[in-house]
Amino acid sequence: MSTKNDNCLDILLAANAGLIPGLAPPEDARRRMLANIMQRACAPTMQVNRKNDGQWQQILPGVSIKVLREDQAGQNQTTLWRLQAGASVPRHQHSQDEECLVLEGSIWHAGTEYFPGDYLLAPVGMLHDSLSSPNGAMFLIRGEMIDKVMML
Repeated sequence: MSTKNDNCLDILLAANAGLIPGLAPPEDARRRMLANIMQRACAPTMQVNRKNDGQWQQILPGVSIKVLREDQAGQNQTTLWRLQAGASVPRHQHSQDEECLVLEGSIWHAGTEYFPGDYLLAPVGMLHDSLSSPNGAMFLIRGEMIDKVMML
């Protein structure tokens, strides 16, 4: 359904483009309007990933990830991790800082259990002990790219 504002915008854009004789705005006004339109057209937009968007990929037995964001230039990404009850992630080292926020369930790391809302930061170079989830968990990880070769 078209609204009065939509019609006005169509007329304004057509006039600005010189498509309606006699309605073209003065050159300085046309330049300002064009700059405003271009600024809005080129403005960054928010990325939204809905709960059911994306694909879960199994990377280890009982361990799946869903990529939310990838930054190829910075070689990092934001991922959701889902561990089934009894699953674990083996010991590994970090080439970048890794942030972890537990969302559901709990995880065990280095003899301590972490629950929803708990935040962990593994700094670059740290040898990360294995982590496990006896009852299952979901957590958010922001860190280095997952090596696609390691995926099953």
